[in-house]
Amino acid sequence: MNSNLLSVREKQAVDALLQGKSNKQIALSLGISERTVEFHLNNVYSKLNVASRVELILNLGKAKGDISANPVESTVEADGANGDNGNQSVRPRAAHSLRNTVSLIKKEVAMTIQISFEDLENYLRSHTWLSNLLVFLAASLSVRYVVFDVGLYFWASYILLGILLGWGSMRFGRMTHEDKQFSPLMILILSALLPLFVTGFDQLYLNTVLRYTDAVSISIANISATAQWLASADGMLYRSTQLSVTSDILWFIAIAYMLALFLLSKLTGKRSGENHLATV
Repeated sequence: MNSNLLSVREKQAVDALLQGKSNKQIALSLGISERTVEFHLNNVYSKLNVASRVELILNLGKAKGDISANPVESTVEADGANGDNGNQSVRPRAAHSLRNTVSLIKKEVAMTIQISFEDLENYLRSHTWLSNLLVFLAASLSVRYVVFDVGLYFWASYILLGILLGWGSMRFGRMTHEDKQFSPLMILILSALLPLFVTGFDQLYLNTVLRYTDAVSISIANISATAQWLASADGMLYRSTQLSVTSDILWFIAIAYMLALFLLSKLTGKRSGENHLATV
């Protein structure tokens, strides 16, 4: 039985197990879920050829962290041990072993990805300044792509963008102030997707309502955009758009707008929390 087969996470789980910790306690100490702990322990059972938690403890010994010592032989008979195989063919058993190996590798890869995301989320939770910075960076870059690269051609799209950015900034400020568990990665993804939602709204307007109306144009903060449907020589309709950007001022305004509402939300949340404590 070779403990070098175990990964770092598996050794950490075994070390905690030998300390008498339950799966829930192991999960809390390692910052992972109980499901992940169970996955690691099942892999340990398979790699060290033991059948249960008790047999693992008996083989590795009850000394804290003693997973490198030479344990006693497992009482579970391994595949291919001495015994009568009867007429069983070696090829099906080899194929079965190969399928098990492939299945184990797939599970390892999937769980490694899950654990990586869990570790990243735990890191972002413990470094709130970095989490906040990434959220605003994702939102600002998404806004820049939507406004300066794709373009918004309908005045209501700018209003919708302002509402979503304002709501998102205030909601995020409230969440970071309140003592609640939330997924930093999910917040990061949503901050990038909100401005893209406005693009979908704008494109829907351009491809439906605009077909039956005159050209639409807008000019705001050194940005001018024009869109209209034209007819080609053969009578086919096609959409013509023009986007001109001469300054980044609107982008800077959007960033300042988000930061202001974020800080305002945190400040009002802090004051309301202090008032609640004072009344208690």
